[in-house]
Amino acid sequence: METKGTIAALDIGTSEVKLIVGELLGGTLNVLAEGSAPSAGVKRGVIVDIDQTVNAIKQAVAEVERTLGEPIGEVYVAISGEHIQVKDCQGMTSIKGEDNEITDDDVKDVLHSAMVMRIPNELSVVDVLPKTFTVDQQTEITDPRGMIGYRLEVTGKLIIGAKTILHSIKRSIERAGLELAGYVLESLAVSRIAASIDELELGVGIVDIGHETTTLSIYEKNDLVYSTTLSYGGDHLTRDLTYKMNCKYQDAKLAKEEYGVALEALGDPEEKVSYVTINGEHRFEPQTEIGFVLEARLEEIFEMIQKRMTQAGYAQMNSGIILCGGSSSLPGIDQLGKRIFKQSVNVYQPSSLGIRHPKYAVAAGMLRYVLSRSAVSKSGFDRADEKGIAAQGREQEELLAHPSQPSVREERPQKEQPPKERKSFSSFFEKFFG
Repeated sequence: METKGTIAALDIGTSEVKLIVGELLGGTLNVLAEGSAPSAGVKRGVIVDIDQTVNAIKQAVAEVERTLGEPIGEVYVAISGEHIQVKDCQGMTSIKGEDNEITDDDVKDVLHSAMVMRIPNELSVVDVLPKTFTVDQQTEITDPRGMIGYRLEVTGKLIIGAKTILHSIKRSIERAGLELAGYVLESLAVSRIAASIDELELGVGIVDIGHETTTLSIYEKNDLVYSTTLSYGGDHLTRDLTYKMNCKYQDAKLAKEEYGVALEALGDPEEKVSYVTINGEHRFEPQTEIGFVLEARLEEIFEMIQKRMTQAGYAQMNSGIILCGGSSSLPGIDQLGKRIFKQSVNVYQPSSLGIRHPKYAVAAGMLRYVLSRSAVSKSGFDRADEKGIAAQGREQEELLAHPSQPSVREERPQKEQPPKERKSFSSFFEKFFG
């Protein structure tokens, strides 16, 4: 669906598949319909069961189509995970017109030349994000169309992903009866909805707490400068509660969602959740105990994030930290963040019309990102086909002045020792986690 400025954005998450349809009205994102379905075919952002993923997509689509009253034809989909790489790129082409005026075709050619890069066969170019253009000796140009020159150059970012993983995404969408309109890098999508232009320019860290992973993206001068992912997320909070309460996963999940707080001090000792243990015993768990468990795990995750920010040289950000993702809705999580990060911490609050929950941040960000993307930027976006790029790359490779080098330091999830918990939490982890 891409008629009259209306598009559909699909977020294939580990716990849920989320789909929203929206449009831009006077700069404000208006969500027309949203739908979600439980996801069982995705593990850490990667599809591991196409059939289950297809079923989840179909359920989300059916919910949205009932609201819209019309079918959805095509969707943009978010991509993330260990396989995604973000690299610096640059391209160059000569102006072909007789009057040397730069046209759309010239822009497309230079963006395609920027996609030329020697990468392993198992990887594929997903997208190119132009930052600035140079016409002859004139630099820092954002839109060169209509200018006159002899040589056009571009610098930007190249998004690369694993062919097998991208194929699984595309195949799942097609089997669900939809067409793939394009890929959108998840961290870019979140930045467009969770942070303001001023925050992205001055410098901000965006922490997206997903189901099984937590992603940190750091922006400066409106540019993605660092990205890293932890193999910890909201699912770990729930599983901690299953050990503490000795109950089923769904009961722990309900306790987290209905009674969860990010700080033990915010819990009410008189407020208790009723549940049945694995052994069939009926028990009551005080909200303070639930907060105790959640605070311990969130503190661990935040300390890992802070450690990586410090190692990357971005310990303090001018605009602070923004938290988003499903678990960011826990009361008191911003207070815990301020204690750990020792800087301003805010929680993304949905401001787009129709968005009810922070879990839709990725899908809503995709809408804003695609709808507001410039025509110049879309020149490469719409033609990011690896076969065409490879063919054109063999013809234009000699135009590249320098080989591309990685710019965004993107780290993959890794096993790491959790930081030392505060003394008050050590007994909990020793008792339940060895």
